[in-house]
Amino acid sequence: MNSDIIKYMSKQSGILISLLAISVVFLLGYRGFGWENSFKGDKEVTSITTTLGISDLPRHEQGELEREAWQVFQNYLEFARTHNLAGIRSLSHQISSACSDPSKEGECFALMDSVYAIASPLKLSEFKYVQVDKRQIIMYTDAPTVAILYFTKDDTGATKMLGLRFCFEDKSALGSCVKTDSVKEDKDGDGWWDSVESLFY
Repeated sequence: MNSDIIKYMSKQSGILISLLAISVVFLLGYRGFGWENSFKGDKEVTSITTTLGISDLPRHEQGELEREAWQVFQNYLEFARTHNLAGIRSLSHQISSACSDPSKEGECFALMDSVYAIASPLKLSEFKYVQVDKRQIIMYTDAPTVAILYFTKDDTGATKMLGLRFCFEDKSALGSCVKTDSVKEDKDGDGWWDSVESLFY
């Protein structure tokens, strides 16, 4: 094979591996531990959506919320790695039926393993974009495979893990996964952004 073919095959293999990893999470079909992982087209994801913007909070407070959310995410992953369901419960906005049912412990642990395998390689430096108010936080990465983390604040002000979504953007659909001008839309005016509320069950 010539070098151009080898480079092409290597590139395609990398894309295939990435898509396979995302598909594994998607095919689990869970909103488990409060996670919902989706592989969506731009028409569905554009609903990710203006009440209180990131610019409405002091810069130091924005940074503190971002760091706190990331630490919650790291602790969450460690609890998943060690099958610490009590720890997962303490950091979750909601828990899946599989992890609420003692008879489905094996299923719950398998889900934890999958979540850890897919999410643990993510790095804070990759999450260049943050939308935040005092009730919720959304952090997301650049294309082509956009990882979107969702957090909520409970009544005591504690940050809780809500969900993780993956969205693929090719060159023709850049910016389609998270619309920065509507990411915090709250159509029913209840204080929860529609994109965050879509993960509730």
